[in-house]
Amino acid sequence: MNAFLEAMCFAHACKVFDEGKKIPREQLLEILEAGRLTPSSFGLEHTRMLVISNQELKEAMMPFCWNQAQFSTSSEVIVLKSLVADIIAPTEYIRESMKARGLDERYMEQLKGFEEANFKERKDFESWSMKQAYLVASSMVNCAAFMGIDSCYIEGFEREKLEDFLKIDTQKERIALILTFGYRAKEQKKKYRKPLESLVEFRD
Repeated sequence: MNAFLEAMCFAHACKVFDEGKKIPREQLLEILEAGRLTPSSFGLEHTRMLVISNQELKEAMMPFCWNQAQFSTSSEVIVLKSLVADIIAPTEYIRESMKARGLDERYMEQLKGFEEANFKERKDFESWSMKQAYLVASSMVNCAAFMGIDSCYIEGFEREKLEDFLKIDTQKERIALILTFGYRAKEQKKKYRKPLESLVEFRD
C-alpha cells in the first residue's frame, strides 16, 4: 500500500481531540497550502479560509454548531467560506484572475455563457461555489492525515446564525462547511468501508 493510501486508512472523523496537543504552525501552513493548491471550477479559487485558534472564540461558536466537542478540543477550527458576488461574471475579481493567468475576453464570455445556461438564481451560484469548498476540504484533510494530524468535517451548523456571529458579509460570501484539526484523544475504531468490487464498475 502506498503512503497516500496509508494516510487515508489513518484518517477518520475525529469526534474528540487531545486538548493538550497543538498543531505546529509550520504544519498548519502546509495544510492551508494544500487547500490553496486545489483545483477549482474555471480556476476562480472560490474558497476562503478563516482559521480560528482562539479558544474562547472556538467555544463561543459551539451553540451555533450543535455544541459539538470538536470545537472546544481541537487545535484549530477552519471555516471555509465561498465567494458569491465576485464569481458572477463579469466582475473585477474575475478580470484580475484573468490578467494573472494571461487570459483574454474570450474567457469572460465563456464563463458568462456557462453561468447563464446553468444558474438562474443567487442560490444556484452559492451552491456551485460551495461545492468547490468541498474539494479544498478534501485536500486539506488528506494532507493533514499524511502528517499524522486528525480532522473532522463539520456540516452540522446553523449557517445564518454563525455567519451573523462571525460578522460575515453574506452578499459577498457564505459559509460552506467547517473543518476541525488536532490530534485524537484515543485510538479510532476499525475503519469500515464496502469492498472495492461492490463500488466500482469497469467497462474495458
